[in-house]
Amino acid sequence: MFFTIDKESLLNKLKIVEKVTAQRGNVQPVLANVLFDVKDNILNLSATDLEISIKAKTTVAVKKEGRITLPAKKLLEIAAKLPDKPVEFTLNEDTNIVNISCGNSKFEIIGISAQEFPKIEEEIPDGTEIEVELEPFLKSIKNTVYAAANYENRNVISGVFCLIKDTKLEMAATDGNRLTRIIETIKNKDSKNAKLVIPSKTLNEFVRICSFITEEKVVLIVDKSRLTLKTMSFSINSRLIEGEYPPYEQLIPKSTANNSIIARDELITALDRVSTMVNDRTSIVKFIFNDNKLVLKAETPNSGASEDIIDCSYTGEELTIAFNYKYVLDSIKTMDAKNVKIGLNGSLSATVFMPESEENYICLIMPIQIR
Repeated sequence: MFFTIDKESLLNKLKIVEKVTAQRGNVQPVLANVLFDVKDNILNLSATDLEISIKAKTTVAVKKEGRITLPAKKLLEIAAKLPDKPVEFTLNEDTNIVNISCGNSKFEIIGISAQEFPKIEEEIPDGTEIEVELEPFLKSIKNTVYAAANYENRNVISGVFCLIKDTKLEMAATDGNRLTRIIETIKNKDSKNAKLVIPSKTLNEFVRICSFITEEKVVLIVDKSRLTLKTMSFSINSRLIEGEYPPYEQLIPKSTANNSIIARDELITALDRVSTMVNDRTSIVKFIFNDNKLVLKAETPNSGASEDIIDCSYTGEELTIAFNYKYVLDSIKTMDAKNVKIGLNGSLSATVFMPESEENYICLIMPIQIR
């Protein structure tokens, strides 16, 4: 193997694949490596932790084709520090040592044979292929994935529900304490449908990788148990979560008895201030609505208390309700809106948080009973 690659291209592709390499010390050493596969002037970089696999490709100048795996973290560290010049990789096939040279800088890295790297499925055979615009798909992920249950639970609510039907994309997530749901309009030229539960870990990786690319479309390739998310420059292969997702539509209230409109940035800032005195064990902040004012209160035994008052629109009876403030911040920080609408049905009922200007995105948060 002997090829030359632009430094920025190398760094960009390594950032795409490096995070999915296995981090635990008790796994196969080769899973901490990235597979380099050079053929036909294309470099394919692959990484996997046996649950998710990622491939990225780029054009390189190839003098000799070949395959080798190299330690991901060390290689990324080297690439980040190289001068902005062409980078040359040369493999000694007898020793699995790769020589890297860039300007006056030279490195030797000991690799592991590509034969030890797990086989990664190129694509799902006979899967349903659905092409959607990247922008609404990314927006839907960002507005839901944070509310999924801890991925380590490995149950159905550790994933995000995704429904594609005609020109509608609907995604939802819940951890039992909160629920997010968004509906976006998409172009679906072949009107193909899909209903699946995608692991939150997979979607978080997809969002992270998309920060390195500039593309307009993504193709979902789906069968009963697996998913490929594919763009022109990379692909992610992942298992799907099996099981029936909870009927979350039944939890969303058709109407709310009282509503409040609050400036989003003011609410974020006030919550951040008040939270300095929350009890770390409970993260409770009291919301007191009365006469076009919202009073936020927090207290910690033996430490003290905090209070902040902001203007809002609210004309109902005085209502005191308490939330885990982190859930509220998670919700409103994802909203691209000037104002937040809060729908209230009592101090013990689930409360709706949504952008004032958008009806199709909601976050439902369960309050905490105040003793």
